[in-house]
Amino acid sequence: MKIVGRCFFIVMLFFSCTPQKKLVYFQGKFNAVNDSTSANYFKLKIIPGDILMVNVFTINPEAFPYFNIVSDKQSSDTRSPYEKGYTVSDRGTLEMPLIGEVSVVNMTMTEASDAIKKKLLKFMDEPMVTVKMLNFKITVLGEVARPGTFNIYSETVTLPEALGLAGDISPFGNRTTLKIIRSNAKTPQVLAIDMTHAESLTLENYYLYPNDIIYVEPLKRRALQNISPAVTLLTSLLTTAVVVLTLILTKK
Repeated sequence: MKIVGRCFFIVMLFFSCTPQKKLVYFQGKFNAVNDSTSANYFKLKIIPGDILMVNVFTINPEAFPYFNIVSDKQSSDTRSPYEKGYTVSDRGTLEMPLIGEVSVVNMTMTEASDAIKKKLLKFMDEPMVTVKMLNFKITVLGEVARPGTFNIYSETVTLPEALGLAGDISPFGNRTTLKIIRSNAKTPQVLAIDMTHAESLTLENYYLYPNDIIYVEPLKRRALQNISPAVTLLTSLLTTAVVVLTLILTKK
Protein backbone atom coordinates (compact mmCIF):
# COMPACT_ATOMS: atom_id res chain seq x y z
CA MET A 1 0.00 0.00 0.00
CA LYS A 2 2.74 2.43 0.91
CA ILE A 3 4.60 1.65 -2.31
CA VAL A 4 1.51 2.33 -4.45
CA GLY A 5 0.82 5.54 -2.58
CA ARG A 6 4.39 6.74 -3.04
CA CYS A 7 4.35 5.92 -6.74
CA PHE A 8 1.12 7.84 -7.16
CA PHE A 9 2.54 10.81 -5.27
CA ILE A 10 5.72 10.86 -7.38
CA VAL A 11 3.79 10.70 -10.65
CA MET A 12 1.46 13.51 -9.65
CA LEU A 13 4.37 15.59 -8.37
CA PHE A 14 6.26 15.11 -11.63
CA PHE A 15 3.38 16.18 -13.83
CA SER A 16 1.84 18.98 -11.79
CA CYS A 17 4.45 20.84 -9.81
CA THR A 18 6.58 23.80 -10.87
CA PRO A 19 9.07 25.33 -8.41
CA GLN A 20 7.90 28.73 -7.18
CA LYS A 21 11.16 30.36 -8.25
CA LYS A 22 10.26 29.58 -11.86
CA LEU A 23 6.90 31.36 -11.53
CA VAL A 24 7.78 34.61 -9.73
CA TYR A 25 8.67 37.57 -11.95
CA PHE A 26 11.52 40.04 -11.46
CA GLN A 27 13.41 38.42 -8.61
CA GLY A 28 16.47 40.30 -7.43
CA LYS A 29 17.39 43.89 -8.23
CA PHE A 30 16.78 45.81 -11.42
CA ASN A 31 19.71 47.26 -13.32
CA ALA A 32 20.42 50.86 -12.35
CA VAL A 33 19.45 53.18 -15.22
CA ASN A 34 20.13 56.87 -15.55
CA ASP A 35 16.79 58.72 -15.68
CA SER A 36 17.78 60.90 -18.63
CA THR A 37 19.04 57.87 -20.55
CA SER A 38 15.81 55.99 -19.89
CA ALA A 39 13.61 58.91 -20.93
CA ASN A 40 15.44 59.39 -24.23
CA TYR A 41 16.25 55.78 -25.11
CA PHE A 42 13.05 54.91 -26.91
CA LYS A 43 11.67 57.35 -29.43
CA LEU A 44 9.21 55.97 -31.95
CA LYS A 45 10.63 56.95 -35.34
CA ILE A 46 8.95 56.94 -38.74
CA ILE A 47 10.27 54.58 -41.42
CA PRO A 48 9.19 53.88 -45.02
CA GLY A 49 5.99 51.83 -45.13
CA ASP A 50 4.54 53.29 -41.94
CA ILE A 51 0.91 54.41 -42.02
CA LEU A 52 0.30 57.74 -40.31
CA MET A 53 -2.88 59.44 -39.22
CA VAL A 54 -2.51 63.19 -39.76
CA ASN A 55 -5.15 65.31 -38.05
CA VAL A 56 -5.39 69.00 -38.78
CA PHE A 57 -7.26 71.58 -36.73
CA THR A 58 -7.92 74.98 -38.27
CA ILE A 59 -10.19 77.91 -37.51
CA ASN A 60 -11.80 77.47 -40.96
CA PRO A 61 -12.24 73.69 -41.49
CA GLU A 62 -14.87 74.12 -44.23
CA ALA A 63 -12.19 75.55 -46.52
CA PHE A 64 -10.06 72.40 -46.27
CA PRO A 65 -12.43 69.41 -46.50
CA TYR A 66 -9.72 67.11 -47.87
CA PHE A 67 -7.81 66.95 -44.55
CA ASN A 68 -8.58 64.74 -41.55
CA ILE A 69 -10.14 67.53 -39.55
CA VAL A 70 -10.41 66.78 -35.83
CA SER A 71 -14.03 66.25 -34.78
CA ASP A 72 -16.26 64.07 -32.62
CA LYS A 73 -16.93 61.87 -35.65
CA GLN A 74 -13.41 60.42 -35.50
CA SER A 75 -14.46 58.01 -32.74
CA SER A 76 -17.01 56.33 -35.04
CA ASP A 77 -14.62 56.05 -37.98
CA THR A 78 -14.64 52.38 -39.03
CA ARG A 79 -12.25 52.69 -41.98
CA SER A 80 -9.09 50.58 -42.01
CA PRO A 81 -5.70 52.22 -41.36
CA TYR A 82 -4.93 52.00 -45.08
CA GLU A 83 -8.07 54.03 -45.84
CA LYS A 84 -7.70 56.77 -43.26
CA GLY A 85 -3.92 57.08 -43.10
CA TYR A 86 -1.04 58.31 -45.23
CA THR A 87 1.58 55.72 -46.19
CA VAL A 88 5.22 56.79 -45.97
CA SER A 89 6.88 56.25 -49.36
CA ASP A 90 10.17 54.46 -49.99
CA ARG A 91 11.74 57.92 -50.11
CA GLY A 92 10.47 58.62 -46.60
CA THR A 93 7.87 61.17 -47.62
CA LEU A 94 4.12 61.76 -47.29
CA GLU A 95 2.08 63.01 -50.23
CA MET A 96 -0.59 65.32 -48.79
CA PRO A 97 -3.28 67.53 -50.31
CA LEU A 98 -2.44 71.18 -50.82
CA ILE A 99 1.13 71.00 -49.50
CA GLY A 100 2.49 68.10 -51.58
CA GLU A 101 5.45 66.02 -50.41
CA VAL A 102 6.65 66.23 -46.83
CA SER A 103 9.79 64.41 -45.68
CA VAL A 104 9.15 62.59 -42.38
CA VAL A 105 11.60 59.67 -42.38
CA ASN A 106 13.47 59.10 -39.08
CA MET A 107 11.31 61.75 -37.39
CA THR A 108 9.35 61.35 -34.18
CA MET A 109 5.61 62.03 -34.28
CA THR A 110 6.19 65.50 -32.83
CA GLU A 111 8.87 66.32 -35.39
CA ALA A 112 6.63 65.15 -38.24
CA SER A 113 3.78 67.31 -36.88
CA ASP A 114 6.06 70.33 -36.88
CA ALA A 115 7.24 69.65 -40.44
CA ILE A 116 3.65 69.40 -41.74
CA LYS A 117 2.56 72.45 -39.78
CA LYS A 118 5.40 74.48 -41.26
CA LYS A 119 4.14 73.77 -44.78
CA LEU A 120 0.49 74.37 -43.86
CA LEU A 121 1.29 77.85 -42.54
CA LYS A 122 1.64 78.99 -46.14
CA PHE A 123 -2.04 78.24 -46.75
CA MET A 124 -3.91 78.59 -43.44
CA ASP A 125 -3.73 80.55 -40.20
CA GLU A 126 -2.65 78.88 -36.96
CA PRO A 127 -3.01 75.23 -37.95
CA MET A 128 -2.64 72.57 -35.28
CA VAL A 129 -1.35 69.18 -36.41
CA THR A 130 -1.16 65.80 -34.68
CA VAL A 131 0.49 62.72 -36.15
CA LYS A 132 -0.18 59.19 -34.91
CA MET A 133 1.21 55.89 -36.15
CA LEU A 134 -1.56 53.49 -37.17
CA ASN A 135 0.52 50.38 -37.84
CA PHE A 136 2.22 49.99 -34.44
CA LYS A 137 1.46 46.40 -33.51
CA ILE A 138 3.14 43.58 -31.61
CA THR A 139 2.52 39.82 -31.66
CA VAL A 140 2.58 37.49 -28.64
CA LEU A 141 2.81 33.75 -29.32
CA GLY A 142 3.24 30.55 -27.36
CA GLU A 143 2.18 29.78 -23.81
CA VAL A 144 0.08 32.82 -22.96
CA ALA A 145 -3.60 33.06 -22.13
CA ARG A 146 -4.55 35.00 -25.28
CA PRO A 147 -1.95 34.74 -28.07
CA GLY A 148 -2.43 37.14 -30.95
CA THR A 149 -1.50 40.42 -32.59
CA PHE A 150 -2.25 43.62 -30.69
CA ASN A 151 -2.51 47.16 -32.02
CA ILE A 152 -0.73 49.73 -29.88
CA TYR A 153 -2.46 53.09 -29.54
CA SER A 154 0.38 54.98 -27.88
CA GLU A 155 3.98 55.72 -28.78
CA THR A 156 5.45 53.25 -26.30
CA VAL A 157 4.69 49.76 -25.03
CA THR A 158 6.81 47.71 -22.65
CA LEU A 159 7.38 43.96 -22.47
CA PRO A 160 5.35 43.55 -19.23
CA GLU A 161 2.49 45.53 -20.80
CA ALA A 162 2.54 43.29 -23.88
CA LEU A 163 2.34 40.16 -21.72
CA GLY A 164 -0.57 41.80 -19.89
CA LEU A 165 -2.39 42.34 -23.20
CA ALA A 166 -1.96 38.62 -23.90
CA GLY A 167 -3.37 37.66 -20.51
CA ASP A 168 0.02 36.80 -18.94
CA ILE A 169 2.17 33.70 -19.31
CA SER A 170 0.24 30.50 -18.65
CA PRO A 171 1.29 28.04 -15.90
CA PHE A 172 2.81 25.94 -18.70
CA GLY A 173 4.96 28.80 -20.06
CA ASN A 174 8.69 28.92 -19.49
CA ARG A 175 9.37 32.30 -17.90
CA THR A 176 13.14 31.78 -18.05
CA THR A 177 13.51 31.54 -21.85
CA LEU A 178 11.19 34.22 -23.25
CA LYS A 179 12.28 35.54 -26.64
CA ILE A 180 11.71 38.80 -28.50
CA ILE A 181 12.13 38.54 -32.28
CA ARG A 182 12.87 41.99 -33.67
CA SER A 183 13.02 42.82 -37.36
CA ASN A 184 15.75 44.96 -38.85
CA ALA A 185 17.09 45.75 -42.31
CA LYS A 186 19.09 42.51 -42.60
CA THR A 187 18.16 39.61 -40.33
CA PRO A 188 15.79 39.29 -37.35
CA GLN A 189 17.39 39.92 -33.99
CA VAL A 190 16.51 37.50 -31.18
CA LEU A 191 16.63 38.78 -27.59
CA ALA A 192 16.49 36.15 -24.82
CA ILE A 193 15.01 37.21 -21.48
CA ASP A 194 14.63 35.48 -18.13
CA MET A 195 11.49 37.06 -16.68
CA THR A 196 12.21 35.57 -13.25
CA HIS A 197 15.32 37.74 -12.83
CA ALA A 198 15.00 41.52 -12.69
CA GLU A 199 18.50 42.11 -14.06
CA SER A 200 17.49 40.37 -17.30
CA LEU A 201 15.41 43.42 -18.22
CA THR A 202 17.41 46.11 -20.04
CA LEU A 203 16.49 49.17 -22.03
CA GLU A 204 17.01 47.11 -25.19
CA ASN A 205 14.33 44.55 -24.35
CA TYR A 206 12.07 46.52 -21.98
CA TYR A 207 10.65 48.77 -24.71
CA LEU A 208 9.07 47.07 -27.71
CA TYR A 209 9.26 48.21 -31.31
CA PRO A 210 6.62 47.95 -34.05
CA ASN A 211 6.28 44.38 -35.37
CA ASP A 212 8.16 42.81 -32.45
CA ILE A 213 7.21 39.16 -31.84
CA ILE A 214 7.23 37.77 -28.30
CA TYR A 215 7.46 34.01 -27.99
CA VAL A 216 6.92 32.07 -24.75
CA GLU A 217 8.26 28.53 -24.88
CA PRO A 218 6.31 25.69 -23.22
CA LEU A 219 7.72 23.91 -20.20
CA LYS A 220 8.82 20.31 -20.68
CA ARG A 221 5.82 19.09 -18.74
CA ARG A 222 3.57 20.77 -21.33
CA ALA A 223 5.24 18.68 -24.02
CA LEU A 224 4.60 15.61 -21.90
CA GLN A 225 0.96 16.60 -21.59
CA ASN A 226 0.71 16.57 -25.37
CA ILE A 227 1.20 12.79 -25.15
CA SER A 228 -1.10 12.70 -22.17
CA PRO A 229 -3.74 10.13 -23.21
CA ALA A 230 -1.44 7.37 -21.95
CA VAL A 231 -0.28 9.49 -19.02
CA THR A 232 -3.85 10.36 -18.06
CA LEU A 233 -4.81 6.71 -18.24
CA LEU A 234 -1.85 5.76 -16.04
CA THR A 235 -2.65 8.36 -13.40
CA SER A 236 -6.34 7.39 -13.47
CA LEU A 237 -5.46 3.74 -12.95
CA LEU A 238 -3.12 4.63 -10.11
CA THR A 239 -5.76 6.80 -8.49
CA THR A 240 -8.35 4.03 -8.79
CA ALA A 241 -5.92 1.46 -7.43
CA VAL A 242 -5.11 3.62 -4.41
CA VAL A 243 -8.80 4.21 -3.65
CA VAL A 244 -9.70 0.52 -4.01
CA LEU A 245 -6.77 -0.64 -1.88
CA THR A 246 -7.60 1.96 0.74
CA LEU A 247 -11.20 0.72 0.96
CA ILE A 248 -10.10 -2.94 1.18
CA LEU A 249 -7.56 -2.26 3.92
CA THR A 250 -10.01 -0.06 5.80
CA LYS A 251 -12.64 -2.85 5.86
CA LYS A 252 -10.05 -5.36 7.13
